[in-house]
Amino acid sequence: MSEKNTKKYWKGVEEREFTPEFAQTLESEFPAKPEEIEDFLTSPKPKTSRRSFLKIAGFSVAGSMIASCVGGSIEKSIPVLIKPEEITPGKAYWYATTCAGCSASCGILTKNRDGRPIKVEGNPQHLLSKGGVCAVGQAMVLGLYDTHRLQKPKANGQDTSSMEIDSAITSKLAGINDNVYFLTGTLSSPSTKATIQKFLSKYPNSKHIEYDAVSYSAILDSHEINFGQRVLPHYNFDKADVIVSFDADFLGTWISPVEFTKAYTSGRKLEGKSPKINKHFQLEGRMSVSGANADRRIKATREEEVAILLAIANKIAQRSGSEFPSWQGKNADSKVVNEIVDSLWSAKGKSLVISGINDVNVQNVVNFINEKLGNYGQTLDIENASKQWNGNDSDVKELIGKMKNGQVNALFVADSNPAYSLPNSEEFKTLFSKVPLTVSFAEHIDETSSLAKFIISTPHFLESWNDTEVVSGMMSVTQPTVPATKENRTVRQTLSTWLGESTDDLKILQNYWQENIFSRAEGLSTFQTFWDNSVHDGFVKIKPQEPVEFTEFALGQNAPKVQSVSGDSYELVLYQKAAMLDGKHAQNAWLQELSDPVTKAVWDNYVCLSQKTAEKFGVVNGDVLKVDSDGVTVNLMAQIQPGQHDNVVAIAVGYGRMGTERFAKIGPKWIEGKGTLEEGKKVGKNAYHFTQQKAKNISFSNKVQLSKTGEHRDLALTQTHHTITEPEKFGGERRNMVRETTLASYIKDPSSGNHRPHMTPELWEQDFKYEGHHWAMSIDLGKCTGCSACVISCQAENNIPVVGKDEVFRRREMQWMRIDRYYSGDDGDVDTLHQPVMCQHCDHAPCEGVCPVLATVHSDEGLNQQIYNRCVGTRYCANNCPYKVRRFNWFDYWNQGEKENLVLNPDITTRSRGVMEKCSMCVQRIQEAKTEAKRLNKPLADGDIQLACQQSCPADAIVFGDVNDKESVVSKAIADARNYTMLEEMNFRTGVSYLTKVRNRGEISDDKHGH
Repeated sequence: MSEKNTKKYWKGVEEREFTPEFAQTLESEFPAKPEEIEDFLTSPKPKTSRRSFLKIAGFSVAGSMIASCVGGSIEKSIPVLIKPEEITPGKAYWYATTCAGCSASCGILTKNRDGRPIKVEGNPQHLLSKGGVCAVGQAMVLGLYDTHRLQKPKANGQDTSSMEIDSAITSKLAGINDNVYFLTGTLSSPSTKATIQKFLSKYPNSKHIEYDAVSYSAILDSHEINFGQRVLPHYNFDKADVIVSFDADFLGTWISPVEFTKAYTSGRKLEGKSPKINKHFQLEGRMSVSGANADRRIKATREEEVAILLAIANKIAQRSGSEFPSWQGKNADSKVVNEIVDSLWSAKGKSLVISGINDVNVQNVVNFINEKLGNYGQTLDIENASKQWNGNDSDVKELIGKMKNGQVNALFVADSNPAYSLPNSEEFKTLFSKVPLTVSFAEHIDETSSLAKFIISTPHFLESWNDTEVVSGMMSVTQPTVPATKENRTVRQTLSTWLGESTDDLKILQNYWQENIFSRAEGLSTFQTFWDNSVHDGFVKIKPQEPVEFTEFALGQNAPKVQSVSGDSYELVLYQKAAMLDGKHAQNAWLQELSDPVTKAVWDNYVCLSQKTAEKFGVVNGDVLKVDSDGVTVNLMAQIQPGQHDNVVAIAVGYGRMGTERFAKIGPKWIEGKGTLEEGKKVGKNAYHFTQQKAKNISFSNKVQLSKTGEHRDLALTQTHHTITEPEKFGGERRNMVRETTLASYIKDPSSGNHRPHMTPELWEQDFKYEGHHWAMSIDLGKCTGCSACVISCQAENNIPVVGKDEVFRRREMQWMRIDRYYSGDDGDVDTLHQPVMCQHCDHAPCEGVCPVLATVHSDEGLNQQIYNRCVGTRYCANNCPYKVRRFNWFDYWNQGEKENLVLNPDITTRSRGVMEKCSMCVQRIQEAKTEAKRLNKPLADGDIQLACQQSCPADAIVFGDVNDKESVVSKAIADARNYTMLEEMNFRTGVSYLTKVRNRGEISDDKHGH
């Protein structure tokens, strides 16, 4: 007998309510309707009009004629006269370098083929990121080939040469005696910092200011108050048994998400007889990636969060025999407070409290709790502090004040866009135009550089040298993987030129290291050996800088005060998306088309609101709302988000960027096709206008009013695309695609939440045995955070095209891999699970028997293979695939330009219109590893093959290997009691399996399992 699983999972409200619109999408396998032609030809009363039929027929005929006239691709040889020693035509070679996608500065490896980088992967030896890399890092290789990048410097809007611009700027500097300012983003390059300081030392009353669009300034400011030093702690999530996060999305975007994800999931391994995993509390008003993965998620407004934080601080003070001021907020939920306090107190020295609220008074209370719990020196390290984010909001405020008073004679801006992201950006633009000398160092024309009198074109990080000290004592090296153009120069190289010194960037960097870094090295006799090893590895461990003196902990004098909402007002929370971050990479099409891990939307930002709030305004997804705060207004589409607090709305920053107008026509051109944007419009709207400059910090929360505009726009949401369904009268037990249990249930029964598979009778004996390799994959849902790094990694590896918003809206996205996001529970309190889904490589594959041309066949190593030159596009295989993982190529998408196409992987066929494609399990990587093992005359070992999705995963959630090797990691995962396969009751015998998610909860799960 078996008991039915009572828990219901749903991807969106429309699926849970089974709306007519959702039912209609299930009826049509493909958004196109080929039956219209058949209807017109055979029906006495066709539904299709004559005009529509002629459109369809004309388009089809014209399309086939055009396709038949397209010439073959032009193959070019390697563009070098003399072959470099390290390059072998057709063979990949790797560079160790450092990612500059954000200030986290993860260690990466870049794969080069025939003189060009084509893939970014994590450096497994790197001490912090340990082989992980996020979606943004993966997409950086596309930015290298961006035709919109600046190739020459500009003076007053016109192209010029480096020599001419140097002459013009040095001439103007000769007439300036003081008040020169350098504004950058967080700058963790010690050599560049030293060059800037040397340059500014010539001018009295000058200063280097660091400003981050998304600020962490309050954390550094609070530590200056509490310990006497302005530092950002290095957070050790791997040492934390209990984690309490107040609106800090540390698994998604906060500070260093790849490093934190790697550390976080290392504490969620179910090992030994008494398994133990860390416990994660998340308090937030919107649904974040971290909240979706939390063991205990508490919905709260900022006001409620601060009240709970103060109540926790009071109780921790009482238990530790300390004093805490009589600060109180709104009435806090005592049950929640006691639960968190008990957990924290039981893990003293092994707990961690963090907050994403950029308010120094809030951060003071967070530091007080950590200090009383003994977490400093354990889960927080301030002696070897992080240098990943150094922005100072107060310094920026001071700079604007000096600009108002005419006390800025020259302003240099690098890797920063204050004209776009400052709360008072319009005021900044006006003041910036009045500064006598303005110079911008930029890769693209942006909101700030477009106003500067001079623009220095800078190289992409993959074509330049650099260094980074991410954490004190951890130096990373960036090396060029391809030469930069002659006119593109780094900040360090340009300033050295103006100082009349060396103009060779590598020499500048080496000289700095020899004078300042080599003395901190250990065990190496010569500088050249030290330098060569550092460049080869991509990083080097050195002696930390001389320790600074910290004072005894002192709590700040001011109580946290948070803006309250009531009546018709709502709390607006501004947040970053995992793909778009602060908007720096808004011109990267891969990132624009990546489904957000939480909302599953692409090519837009929007107003996230709860179901109850949506019903109050009578809106559905895509209805346009006016968001207003003291005259600052933005019209954005509504997106109904389960798990959202009823008094909270949320908008992503990083949109409305100058330069995104380029995407207006992205996507195929056909009769019913629409552009991604209206001509001249930008992708999304700028939400930084809602930020506020408070006394010391920039606040990313505000009080707003909402009103309905009556407009509606298409919102491209992929959340219910490719939904897997079963007939209502299937007969037998319906089993969930995702499965979960609690730690208490797992300890009692490791197969809790799972279904023990029944023996399935076969009509005949298995007539084929895998004598050699039998490849398989297993994905641990307990580790997968849904970050989507694997999706971009797969896209880069397998030449998957961008199709544009309209095609995504029509359910024609081309990614071979998707992350299904499931909810359970009601609208208010929901649990969230993420499940990566790709071709399941079934042994009993339902697609193989229906292909009339044998384009999809099974290999003797267990892979379902797609043979593109056989495929005629009948789509029978997709109709027969219950997992909805096959993608029909509607158009020749790779027509975006010769330079952008340099990113294509030559190991993979670039598919043309009319074929079906899907995950190949990176067969090219399998074959390459087998060939290399043969060349070395050694057996293929477990771990020699790393698939693209597996290699990039920061959570180590994906394992791959040979099932016939009983000692392989994948064999052990398949033997785990948590292992299951999707639709196992259908007996497809898939090569991909999953491990049940285990949440750290004390209660016994309601989920039952069969026997």
